[in-house]
Amino acid sequence: MSGEYAALLRRRALSMLRLARELAARGDADLAALNAYYAAQLYLKSVLYRVSGEEWRGHGLRALMGALVVLLRQAGFSDEAQTVEDYVRANRRILAELEEAHTRAVYGALEYSIEQAEKLVEAAERLVELLQSIEKRVFGGEA
Repeated sequence: MSGEYAALLRRRALSMLRLARELAARGDADLAALNAYYAAQLYLKSVLYRVSGEEWRGHGLRALMGALVVLLRQAGFSDEAQTVEDYVRANRRILAELEEAHTRAVYGALEYSIEQAEKLVEAAERLVELLQSIEKRVFGGEA
């Protein structure tokens, strides 16, 4: 099941990322932001599963990225762990904003603007690209 589960999470993540782009283009900022967050979270969990063989719970992107750093170091991928750590350090604010979309887009008193949603979609895309590059370096071939 290991390869199948990770692949399922990746497919869902990439579908949600496409949907986030489409929703932003249609002007549905809240749902675009929410789907951007879920895309990032699911792709990250797919990589965590590939590295650890375990399903991951939790919603905090920064905490999950921290777990990925630890796992990569334990597996002997220090350069990749450092790449992830540097990314988190450089993108801490946008990652926090992306995490916040999980609740703000559904329960928040204020709506996202299209500009805010597009920024979150771009952040999710960059995170997925980073994770894909890490996967290629760790596992070789295509993600």
